Amino acid sequence: MASSLTNLSSGLAAAWHPVLFASDLAHTSVRIDLLGEPWVITRLDGSITAFIDKCPHRNARLSDGMVVGDTLQCPYHGWRFDGSGHCTLIPALGDGATVPPTAQLTSAHVVERYGLIWIAPQTPVTEIIEIPEWDDESLHKVWMPAIDINATAAQFIDNFLDFGHFPFVHAGTFGSGEDANIGDYNVDKTDSGWGFVVDYPHTIANKEDPLVATGQHPLVQPRNMVYTFQAPFSANLRLELPLTGVVNAIATFCQPMTASTTRLYTVMMRSDGATAEAAQAALQYEYSVLQEDLAVIEHLYDNQIALGVGQAHSRADRSTVEFRRILARLLEH
Repeated sequence: MASSLTNLSSGLAAAWHPVLFASDLAHTSVRIDLLGEPWVITRLDGSITAFIDKCPHRNARLSDGMVVGDTLQCPYHGWRFDGSGHCTLIPALGDGATVPPTAQLTSAHVVERYGLIWIAPQTPVTEIIEIPEWDDESLHKVWMPAIDINATAAQFIDNFLDFGHFPFVHAGTFGSGEDANIGDYNVDKTDSGWGFVVDYPHTIANKEDPLVATGQHPLVQPRNMVYTFQAPFSANLRLELPLTGVVNAIATFCQPMTASTTRLYTVMMRSDGATAEAAQAALQYEYSVLQEDLAVIEHLYDNQIALGVGQAHSRADRSTVEFRRILARLLEH
């Protein structure tokens, strides 16, 4: 079994990863980084394709080329590749010439979901996370811009799933000292075995509630959290505040780019985000929460998550221990 998890762990290739907002892919090619490899994402013949960003001829960046008809043309010698990655034309040899069998691009599995393009470099053994709130018309979607962080995807999800840090890391936003003690809770595995659900009621300092300032509501209020995790690096947190009636589901998807950098895609699905002003306020608040997290996780000891020995755990860490077990299993594939 692998002793640690990084952004470059080989087993991660057999899973789905978000790499781009679908709206950012027009009729050009886009270069992205995933698991330490550069990929070129493009649309050919109406379908989204993903190839290692390297021409098999002389290693030029295909993302610097252009789409010609239904092919991707290399900028160096004009070799053209179709949607399957097969070379259809070598200009120097002329039409109808025999193409070398090695003139084939390395491709990935591709799907579009939640407004994002996802790729799996190898046949995926996991599914993309299910988010029931996505189709709930009573909730308004508020996307954060894609944000690059100097931490690994595992470190970010480990933090996202952990609620023991709330009173300390988030004292400036919602952290409530009254909730420092973590009570018993269950970690219920999903049927696939690649995820889990945690339902945990607690209290927060609800600084988003305008009735706190008028004295109509107390600052410290009850809140119920339902975490849903799906391997490798996707999670959804449904928050319900019974005192205000607000529902806020926060879905986050991580793109492990390089050994030390990760791109975050985060969407909030809120019952109170109907207006532009409300959406902007939610964005600013969530960004403040993120900055509190990054102040810690961007300065951790290294860019690894220990999967075996090497870290101490307590009973309050049930969810993040299960996270480690699931990822250890994925790395065995």
